[in-house]
Amino acid sequence: MPLLLLDRDGVVVVNRKDNIKTPAGLALIPGAAEAIARLTSAGIDVAICTNQPEVARGVMSHDELDAVHDALIRMLAAKGARIGCILSCICERKTPRMKPAAGMLREALANYGARAFDTPFVGDQVDDLKAAFHAGCPRVLVRTGLGRKALEDGLPQYLEPVAVYDDLAAAVDAYLGNRGGAAAFLRHHERAS
Repeated sequence: MPLLLLDRDGVVVVNRKDNIKTPAGLALIPGAAEAIARLTSAGIDVAICTNQPEVARGVMSHDELDAVHDALIRMLAAKGARIGCILSCICERKTPRMKPAAGMLREALANYGARAFDTPFVGDQVDDLKAAFHAGCPRVLVRTGLGRKALEDGLPQYLEPVAVYDDLAAAVDAYLGNRGGAAAFLRHHERAS
């Protein structure tokens, strides 16, 4: 079964300057749940890979993070969207698991038996694109969250090609509309709006 990997904040949920610490802090980006529901209906697995260093910093507990993720899964399920798993790196300092390293993405690929070159990673920051690059995944940037700022600041050339979409809904539309695989999706939709 195909797999699509997503960042959490800025892709699925609205970024918070003070970060999401409770389920009450969750707000879905418009169209994100419906986009994931379309993937679910098409038989495509979806997993989230997210850095959440607030746990290591003592700002929230692991149980509180689990409560946020449980609430997110329920919010999405209420709209017909299924997330197979949410992988979180809760470290404060760089580790092989924390983006921009590829550890979480490789873990997700192994969990699903997916091939990296067939599995796009959708993010809103350069660190997301770097993690995808290191994992060997096609790179997709959305303009939601911090995506617009990442584009304004400029993307490192070595990360190319990068497909760019306004939001997750547009990226999913393009992905589902392409039957040539993830690499063809990336080539044919590079820098799309």
